[in-house]
Formats: sequence, structure tokens, C-alpha cells
Amino acid sequence: MSESCDITVLRLRSSLDLTSMEELLRDLKKARNTAVVLEAGEVSRVSTIALQALLSAWMTWKSDGHDFHVASASSTLLEAANLLGFPPDFLQGEGLSS
Repeated sequence: MSESCDITVLRLRSSLDLTSMEELLRDLKKARNTAVVLEAGEVSRVSTIALQALLSAWMTWKSDGHDFHVASASSTLLEAANLLGFPPDFLQGEGLSS
């Protein structure tokens, strides 16, 4: 664990479409070089482009050595990520054990 780590918590909207992703990407840009937790329990609709953007952010944070965690992913988000063949650890975290 790092000595001191800023954490940014962002709540995902219920509908992750291009419009909502623009706002999220602005927030993520501001959160660069901090650990990020995305609260995803409310997601009921998700576009493929939104999932690709989240995956890109996750990979960027991972390569920068910072945590990027999707917390309590909704079943909609889990199903969409699985259908697109995303890495299993993309959505690992609390609320995901069966």
C-alpha cells in the first residue's frame, strides 16, 4: 500500500451513454494521479462506447500505478462487460462474489 493516496469517488449515472460519458471523462481527467472508485450500482443502461471508455480509463490508471475500482457494479454493467469479453479483473471488487 502507498504511504498516502488521494481517492476520488465518482457515482455513475443510471444511463451510461455518450452524453453522460463526456461528464465522467472530464471528472476522470481531473482525478488523474489519484485512486478512483466508481460507484456503479445504479447503472441500468450502458452503451458499448461507454464501456470501452471505462476500460481505457482502467488500463490507464493501472499503467500509472494507481487503483481504479468499480464498486458494486450493477447486473446490467456486469452482463455488458462479460458479453464484450472484458478482463475478469475489470469489475472485481465488493459485491461481486456469488
